Amino acid sequence: MRQGIADVGSSAFSSAFVEVRRALSRPTASDVATIGCTLLVAVVVGSALVGVGLALFATVAGLVAALATVLLASDRPLVRAVGGAVAIPAALVVVLPAVLAAALVASSSAGRFAGVTVWALVVAGLSAGLVSWKRLGDGGAARGATGSMLAAMGVIALVVVRILPESTVRERAGAAAADVAGTLWNVFVVADGSWAIVSFAVLLFATAFAVSRAIAAVPFERLVPPDREPRLSAVTDAIQRACSYGLRFAVLLAVLAFVTPAVSDRLEEIPTTPLEVATQLPWSIGYVPALIVTASGLRLLFVSGLVAGVALVVLEWTRRTLRHNAALAFARIVAPGVGAALIAVVAAVALSALAPGLDPAAVLEGSAPPSVVELVESLPPFALAASIVVVALSVLSLVLYSVTLLRSLRILPGRAIGGALAAGSIFLLAVGLAVVGRAELAIVTGAGAFVLWDIGEYADGVRAELGRDAETLRAELVHVGGTLLTGAVVAGATVVLYRWIGTDTPISDPISAAIALATGLLAVVFVAWSLRG
Repeated sequence: MRQGIADVGSSAFSSAFVEVRRALSRPTASDVATIGCTLLVAVVVGSALVGVGLALFATVAGLVAALATVLLASDRPLVRAVGGAVAIPAALVVVLPAVLAAALVASSSAGRFAGVTVWALVVAGLSAGLVSWKRLGDGGAARGATGSMLAAMGVIALVVVRILPESTVRERAGAAAADVAGTLWNVFVVADGSWAIVSFAVLLFATAFAVSRAIAAVPFERLVPPDREPRLSAVTDAIQRACSYGLRFAVLLAVLAFVTPAVSDRLEEIPTTPLEVATQLPWSIGYVPALIVTASGLRLLFVSGLVAGVALVVLEWTRRTLRHNAALAFARIVAPGVGAALIAVVAAVALSALAPGLDPAAVLEGSAPPSVVELVESLPPFALAASIVVVALSVLSLVLYSVTLLRSLRILPGRAIGGALAAGSIFLLAVGLAVVGRAELAIVTGAGAFVLWDIGEYADGVRAELGRDAETLRAELVHVGGTLLTGAVVAGATVVLYRWIGTDTPISDPISAAIALATGLLAVVFVAWSLRG
């Protein structure tokens, strides 16, 4: 028995090692340059913004998350099981800088940029680890995020098995579930509270995404005669375009809910509320949007579309799975949860021993329904510690889903996603330097973001056109050297121009400073891109 378990474990780790080697097999010279430059710039600039220790920790957290992503996105159940096991320490490492970033964002205007810096460092490490992974542009990030959620479900199942025999917990769990459902109904349907605009944006985004996925997954053309397929195709294309616009509008609406109060004297609450929009803005501008975002009928329509979209996707996936190898599909689904559950036992015991005085009920007091607080008070320490693991896995999944979101919104390109993601994170670090008054270093970092993007795109083009086995070292070295030289010339010329026309008039508002210098950095990137052509 023990020998059999040992053989299975050895086979699983061997398969995982092979999967990682395959993901990183024969990186091109441009890949190596992108990885090295990304990590170097992230650590150096991050150290100047948030300190050496936090910069190193956040960057390493991104690298560990990249390893977990590669394993969780595998098609082999044994590798996915190892990915579920690796996902727990990776998630715990990622959640610490993520929580710190959220706390900094909520603290003050200056802290918001520090929080963005920490997030950018995590993303920089993640992108550096996934630059040469060929599945990143083929839904790899989404598969990794789904695997992380399946691992979280495995830990939840472990917690349920642990607390199910306790009658007190079962009774309080029912009351807590009812209260949570009522709270969600009030937030997303009744539009009660200060988060009405944000909840409307979230509901619109989820509905548009679900409907878009359902149309892409379900073969509706098989349900109509051949002569009506063109009309059906036109209708589905129109719905897809509407969903695409809905996704962009939802993101814009959520951003405006937080940004507008920061730059406007009329709006004070963050996020802004429909009542404030209707009363503080002119009637023609504020009343109609406030009426739309608080309309319960429209929100119910969104909920119905969301449920229908999810149901269609699940049914279509089930139909396709049953037509092929259902046992293999089931193993792929269960594997991350099994691997995570095995490691969660050790992680939960360690967390409960490290924080014996932790009282989550006190933290939830006043912000959660009383039934939820009572349920948390009745949970054993093991279950509370396992809940922390579930939250950490959810944060890891959120980080990976954000990559998919940026790709869906076409902010990230269809190819060279790793290089573009690395360049975007470095550009955010340049904005952070601008906020703290390091203008010249911000210009150099912004030019470095362009260099990373160009090198990453070239590496992806080499892999796509010539393959990984082609001898392209000389051409890549020439291109990397030319790109570095171009970036250095543009950055140097911009710094000289900045010193020549710079004035001593300070900008006291951090947001205004960030906007001004971000615009300048975009101009630098545009000039460099023009020179590249």
